Amino acid sequence: MKKFKWLLQVCFLAVFASLFTAVLPQTARADFAERPVGFVVIDQDGGVDGAVYKQWRQMVRLAYRFPDYRIIDGGEPQMLVSQAVRDGVKPDAASLAALAEKSKTDVLVVARIYEMDETLVSGWGMRFDNDTYVRVAASADLFVYKKDGNKFLKKRVRESGLREMGNYDKPAETIKWQLSKLVNTMENKPIIGS
Repeated sequence: MKKFKWLLQVCFLAVFASLFTAVLPQTARADFAERPVGFVVIDQDGGVDGAVYKQWRQMVRLAYRFPDYRIIDGGEPQMLVSQAVRDGVKPDAASLAALAEKSKTDVLVVARIYEMDETLVSGWGMRFDNDTYVRVAASADLFVYKKDGNKFLKKRVRESGLREMGNYDKPAETIKWQLSKLVNTMENKPIIGS
């Protein structure tokens, strides 16, 4: 009889608990504020495709992580920064602060790409061998503005030279790691890839 009574109490508690949870509202709510991060790539070379963009975005995402930050691709930040560059505005702390305010972002990351090129070159004539080399050229300006503390950092990436085939970094990789270094420096995080 005791076992039956105990089983009846357990069943009653299970039914009561299921009814209680069914009555409670089932909505999830975040108790933190997502701060928008504008990531803008201005490609004046034409070499930034979807795969390269995703790699660069991942570097920004590692520094500005969910749930504190939300990365905005394109949209208002892209339109405003592109228009400012076409109008000849020099990206500096004051202009990026104004663009971040207009686009309603807390952080604005801008990568302006001038050149990303790698060309095979025969060694005959430049050096007295018949080896094949790679002429690598990477040219970009990287900017990060953070509204909190009115912080601004910039980095000029300029790499040009002749490298041995198979022993060089692609221009997109060079820019990616410099972008990672810049955003991690802004956030006082460890530098990845150095």
